[in-house]
Amino acid sequence: MSESKKPNRRKQNRRRKPQHGDARKQEPNPRAFDSNAAYGSGRSYLPSGRTPAELWPRFAARIIDGLIVGVPGLLIYRVLVEGMGGVGAVLAALIYGVTLVTYATFMESGHNAQTFGKSLLGLRVLGPNGGVPTRAEAFRRNSFYVLNGLVMMPFWLVQFVALAVLLAAFISIVMSIQRNPQRQGRHDEIADGTQVVRA
Repeated sequence: MSESKKPNRRKQNRRRKPQHGDARKQEPNPRAFDSNAAYGSGRSYLPSGRTPAELWPRFAARIIDGLIVGVPGLLIYRVLVEGMGGVGAVLAALIYGVTLVTYATFMESGHNAQTFGKSLLGLRVLGPNGGVPTRAEAFRRNSFYVLNGLVMMPFWLVQFVALAVLLAAFISIVMSIQRNPQRQGRHDEIADGTQVVRA
Protein backbone atom coordinates (compact mmCIF):
# COMPACT_ATOMS: atom_id res chain seq x y z
CA MET A 1 0.00 0.00 0.00
CA SER A 2 2.82 2.39 0.84
CA GLU A 3 4.38 1.87 -2.58
CA SER A 4 1.12 2.67 -4.33
CA LYS A 5 0.75 5.93 -2.37
CA LYS A 6 4.19 7.29 -3.26
CA PRO A 7 3.34 8.19 -6.86
CA ASN A 8 0.20 9.98 -5.68
CA ARG A 9 2.23 12.12 -3.26
CA ARG A 10 4.64 13.04 -6.02
CA LYS A 11 1.73 14.13 -8.20
CA GLN A 12 0.36 16.26 -5.40
CA ASN A 13 3.74 17.92 -4.89
CA ARG A 14 3.98 18.63 -8.59
CA ARG A 15 0.58 20.28 -8.51
CA ARG A 16 1.44 22.46 -5.53
CA LYS A 17 4.62 23.97 -6.93
CA PRO A 18 2.94 25.97 -9.71
CA GLN A 19 0.43 27.30 -7.18
CA HIS A 20 3.21 28.73 -5.01
CA GLY A 21 4.84 30.23 -8.09
CA ASP A 22 1.57 31.85 -9.14
CA ALA A 23 1.16 33.32 -5.65
CA ARG A 24 4.55 34.98 -5.91
CA LYS A 25 3.71 36.50 -9.25
CA GLN A 26 0.48 37.99 -7.87
CA GLU A 27 2.15 39.81 -4.96
CA PRO A 28 1.44 43.57 -5.26
CA ASN A 29 4.26 45.92 -6.11
CA PRO A 30 4.75 48.17 -3.03
CA ARG A 31 5.95 51.00 -5.28
CA ALA A 32 2.89 50.86 -7.55
CA PHE A 33 0.07 53.40 -7.23
CA ASP A 34 -2.75 52.15 -5.02
CA SER A 35 -5.76 54.40 -4.51
CA ASN A 36 -6.45 52.75 -1.14
CA ALA A 37 -2.91 53.01 0.17
CA ALA A 38 -0.37 55.48 -1.16
CA TYR A 39 -2.88 58.03 -2.33
CA GLY A 40 -5.99 59.52 -0.80
CA SER A 41 -6.70 57.28 2.14
CA GLY A 42 -6.04 56.83 5.83
CA ARG A 43 -4.57 53.47 4.85
CA SER A 44 -1.56 55.19 3.34
CA TYR A 45 1.67 53.27 3.88
CA LEU A 46 3.64 56.51 4.15
CA PRO A 47 5.47 56.95 7.48
CA SER A 48 3.24 57.87 10.40
CA GLY A 49 3.91 61.02 12.35
CA ARG A 50 4.32 63.19 9.25
CA THR A 51 2.01 66.17 8.97
CA PRO A 52 0.70 66.73 5.44
CA ALA A 53 1.41 70.21 4.10
CA GLU A 54 -1.60 72.43 3.50
CA LEU A 55 -2.46 74.00 0.16
CA TRP A 56 -1.36 77.61 0.72
CA PRO A 57 2.22 76.96 1.89
CA ARG A 58 2.63 74.66 -1.10
CA PHE A 59 1.23 77.31 -3.42
CA ALA A 60 3.58 79.93 -1.94
CA ALA A 61 6.54 77.57 -2.43
CA ARG A 62 5.59 77.17 -6.10
CA ILE A 63 5.51 80.94 -6.52
CA ILE A 64 8.97 81.29 -4.97
CA ASP A 65 10.35 78.56 -7.24
CA GLY A 66 8.64 80.19 -10.21
CA LEU A 67 10.38 83.48 -9.46
CA ILE A 68 13.76 81.80 -8.99
CA VAL A 69 13.53 80.23 -12.44
CA GLY A 70 11.25 82.82 -14.03
CA VAL A 71 13.30 86.00 -13.55
CA PRO A 72 16.39 84.64 -15.36
CA GLY A 73 14.05 82.98 -17.85
CA LEU A 74 12.43 86.29 -18.77
CA LEU A 75 15.83 87.91 -19.24
CA ILE A 76 16.85 85.08 -21.58
CA TYR A 77 13.51 85.41 -23.37
CA ARG A 78 14.05 89.11 -23.99
CA VAL A 79 17.61 88.63 -25.26
CA LEU A 80 16.64 85.83 -27.64
CA VAL A 81 13.58 87.66 -28.97
CA GLU A 82 15.59 90.81 -29.67
CA GLY A 83 18.35 88.84 -31.35
CA MET A 84 16.40 86.16 -33.22
CA GLY A 85 12.80 87.38 -33.40
CA GLY A 86 10.10 84.70 -33.53
CA VAL A 87 12.59 81.85 -33.59
CA GLY A 88 14.18 83.26 -30.44
CA ALA A 89 10.75 83.44 -28.76
CA VAL A 90 10.08 79.75 -29.50
CA LEU A 91 13.53 78.77 -28.28
CA ALA A 92 13.21 80.85 -25.11
CA ALA A 93 9.77 79.38 -24.33
CA LEU A 94 11.11 75.84 -24.67
CA ILE A 95 14.13 76.67 -22.51
CA TYR A 96 11.86 78.15 -19.84
CA GLY A 97 9.53 75.13 -19.71
CA VAL A 98 12.34 72.59 -19.71
CA THR A 99 14.24 74.54 -17.04
CA LEU A 100 11.22 74.60 -14.72
CA VAL A 101 10.70 70.84 -15.04
CA THR A 102 14.43 70.09 -14.66
CA TYR A 103 14.83 72.36 -11.63
CA ALA A 104 11.88 70.81 -9.75
CA THR A 105 12.82 67.26 -10.77
CA PHE A 106 16.42 67.41 -9.61
CA MET A 107 15.69 69.36 -6.42
CA GLU A 108 12.82 67.10 -5.28
CA SER A 109 14.79 63.94 -6.03
CA GLY A 110 17.87 65.30 -4.27
CA HIS A 111 19.13 64.54 -0.78
CA ASN A 112 16.65 66.80 1.05
CA ALA A 113 13.76 66.36 -1.41
CA GLN A 114 13.18 70.13 -1.33
CA THR A 115 13.16 72.95 -3.82
CA PHE A 116 14.34 76.34 -2.55
CA GLY A 117 10.73 77.41 -2.11
CA LYS A 118 9.82 74.32 -0.10
CA SER A 119 12.97 74.69 1.99
CA LEU A 120 12.10 78.29 2.90
CA LEU A 121 8.59 77.25 3.96
CA GLY A 122 9.64 74.11 5.81
CA LEU A 123 8.22 71.55 3.36
CA ARG A 124 9.61 68.45 1.70
CA VAL A 125 8.44 65.73 -0.67
CA LEU A 126 8.11 62.06 0.21
CA GLY A 127 8.17 59.29 -2.38
CA PRO A 128 5.56 56.50 -2.47
CA ASN A 129 7.79 54.38 -0.20
CA GLY A 130 8.25 57.20 2.32
CA GLY A 131 11.79 58.11 1.27
CA VAL A 132 13.23 60.56 -1.22
CA PRO A 133 11.33 60.43 -4.54
CA THR A 134 13.11 58.87 -7.48
CA ARG A 135 14.00 61.09 -10.41
CA ALA A 136 11.18 59.53 -12.46
CA GLU A 137 8.62 60.19 -9.71
CA ALA A 138 9.78 63.79 -9.28
CA PHE A 139 9.64 64.28 -13.05
CA ARG A 140 6.09 62.96 -13.30
CA ARG A 141 4.77 65.16 -10.48
CA ASN A 142 6.30 68.28 -12.07
CA SER A 143 5.79 67.50 -15.77
CA PHE A 144 2.86 69.95 -15.99
CA TYR A 145 5.43 72.77 -15.69
CA VAL A 146 6.13 72.41 -19.41
CA LEU A 147 2.77 74.11 -20.02
CA ASN A 148 4.24 77.32 -18.58
CA GLY A 149 6.72 77.35 -21.43
CA LEU A 150 4.04 76.67 -24.04
CA VAL A 151 2.05 79.67 -22.76
CA MET A 152 5.01 81.86 -23.79
CA MET A 153 4.98 80.59 -27.37
CA PRO A 154 4.46 83.33 -30.03
CA PHE A 155 1.42 81.49 -31.48
CA TRP A 156 -1.98 82.50 -30.15
CA LEU A 157 -3.57 79.06 -30.68
CA VAL A 158 -0.77 77.29 -28.81
CA GLN A 159 -0.98 79.90 -26.06
CA PHE A 160 -4.75 79.52 -25.76
CA VAL A 161 -4.70 75.70 -25.61
CA ALA A 162 -1.73 75.62 -23.19
CA LEU A 163 -3.36 78.22 -20.94
CA ALA A 164 -6.66 76.31 -20.92
CA VAL A 165 -4.94 73.02 -20.07
CA LEU A 166 -2.78 74.72 -17.43
CA LEU A 167 -5.84 76.27 -15.80
CA ALA A 168 -7.69 72.93 -15.83
CA ALA A 169 -4.64 71.19 -14.31
CA PHE A 170 -4.36 73.89 -11.63
CA ILE A 171 -8.04 73.57 -10.65
CA SER A 172 -7.81 69.78 -10.59
CA ILE A 173 -4.71 69.83 -8.38
CA VAL A 174 -6.19 72.39 -5.96
CA MET A 175 -9.49 70.50 -5.61
CA SER A 176 -7.80 67.12 -5.18
CA ILE A 177 -5.48 68.49 -2.48
CA GLN A 178 -8.36 70.04 -0.57
CA ARG A 179 -10.48 66.88 -0.72
CA ASN A 180 -7.69 64.46 0.11
CA PRO A 181 -7.02 63.59 3.78
CA GLN A 182 -3.32 63.13 2.98
CA ARG A 183 -3.29 66.41 0.98
CA GLN A 184 -2.15 64.61 -2.17
CA GLY A 185 -2.99 66.13 -5.55
CA ARG A 186 -3.45 64.73 -9.02
CA HIS A 187 0.23 65.28 -9.76
CA ASP A 188 1.03 63.14 -6.70
CA GLU A 189 -1.25 60.46 -8.10
CA ILE A 190 0.60 60.59 -11.42
CA ALA A 191 3.84 60.10 -9.47
CA ASP A 192 2.49 56.88 -7.86
CA GLY A 193 1.56 58.51 -4.56
CA THR A 194 4.11 61.16 -3.55
CA GLN A 195 3.25 63.44 -0.65
CA VAL A 196 4.31 66.90 0.52
CA VAL A 197 4.80 67.11 4.29
CA ARG A 198 6.14 69.52 6.86
CA ALA A 199 9.88 69.03 7.18
